[in-house]
Amino acid sequence: MYQLAFPPPLLASFLPWLMLNRDGLSILLHPGTGDAYADHIDHAVWLGSVLPLRADVLRKSRKTPSQS
Repeated sequence: MYQLAFPPPLLASFLPWLMLNRDGLSILLHPGTGDAYADHIDHAVWLGSVLPLRADVLRKSRKTPSQS
C-alpha cells in the first residue's frame, strides 16, 4: 500500500494518467477533508477493483460536534 497526496488543481491532469497507468492496481482516490470516514466511504472513487476497508477504524477517527 502506498499513499500519494496532490493538490486539487492537479486532479484534472493526474486522474487520466492514473487511469491509464495503474497497471492493474486498485487505487482509492478520496479528498482530505479531515473526516476520514466520509473521505474514504462517502466521497471515494475506486480505480480498479474495490477492496474492503476497515470502516470501524475510520468511524473511530470521526470527530463529534463536541470535539470540534
